[in-house]
Amino acid sequence: MMRAHFDDTRRSGWLRPLAALAALLSLNGCMSFGALTLDRDRLDYTQAVANSWKQQTLLNIVKLRYADTPIFVDVGQIVSGYQLVSTVQAGGSIFPTGAAGNTFFNLGTQGQYTDRPTITYVPLTGSQFIRTLMTPIPPIRLFELIESGFPIDLLFNVGVQSVNALSNARGGGRARPADPEFAKLLKSLRRIQESGAIGLRVEPDPDKIGGKLILSFPKKTVPPEIQAERDGVRRMLGLNPAATEFHVIYGTVQDRDDVVAVQTRSGMQILRELSSHVQVPEKHHVEQRVFPHAIVQPNNQEAPPPLIRILSDASRPSEAFAQVHYNDLWFWIDNRDLHSKGTFTFLLILMTLAETGEKVQSPLVTIQAN
Repeated sequence: MMRAHFDDTRRSGWLRPLAALAALLSLNGCMSFGALTLDRDRLDYTQAVANSWKQQTLLNIVKLRYADTPIFVDVGQIVSGYQLVSTVQAGGSIFPTGAAGNTFFNLGTQGQYTDRPTITYVPLTGSQFIRTLMTPIPPIRLFELIESGFPIDLLFNVGVQSVNALSNARGGGRARPADPEFAKLLKSLRRIQESGAIGLRVEPDPDKIGGKLILSFPKKTVPPEIQAERDGVRRMLGLNPAATEFHVIYGTVQDRDDVVAVQTRSGMQILRELSSHVQVPEKHHVEQRVFPHAIVQPNNQEAPPPLIRILSDASRPSEAFAQVHYNDLWFWIDNRDLHSKGTFTFLLILMTLAETGEKVQSPLVTIQAN
């Protein structure tokens, strides 16, 4: 009996390493490396593309202020391939003598990890450049955003140049202030929108893609102050004071008193307007290296709110929503400037709305893992 117990003990001593090796090999074969990278890669690439877009857009806004050439490059495709190769080596000798030191076991592992991301870039040129940056935003797309709840004063201030010949401010080489009543129009439209006393609908029109856009003041009881705002909008835009529905078209002037002619801006126009709000050293003005600042409204007249505030300094900022280095200066949007951050983020939506025709395929992220 003692002999049998001794043999079982000796056998279990050299079987333990073999059992551990079998378990290790089984674990190595069952691991899924690709699944482990999915969450990380999606978030990392999303953040990287977003930061890249912010930096490129801010840089082009600053370059336009300096009369420099803006260049836009889209991310066409992201392909990230992973390869994980691992090997396990085991060796040893077992002597069934039971003597101390006669049994030994060696275990070795080796692994190789390879990451080969491939990113393709597509410069905006030709018809794609015209679609994205030079085409005015269709009024129907702009008013769809208003209907979905976006502030009408922000949309008009950023994306509209004129309404029934009532002009917004213009920056760049042909800078001019906004018409005195344009700021009042924005405030009135915002108050009417917040009260719900304005409506939009689209009527089918075989002659126009998307149909006719109808702006209406619903026939319902509204507070006296809101009714006064609606009457003021009719007066400022030269509309029929008795009409409740108005056709919205693209253009600079209307030929009837039931038409609202909206001249929208293109993506490039919006960038140019934003560039007039970039703060630059006074020396650059004196040397005529930059276009003028946004024009201040004369005679203390009410002006639309500034579109954006872009700061500059020789030192790198500590609190930046977006930042870029250009002409030995840092330019940035302060992370605590909510209005400027909102305008800058909204810029992406407006530039997307300017695209017409065939859509370019969105960036494709392909992750190969084994």
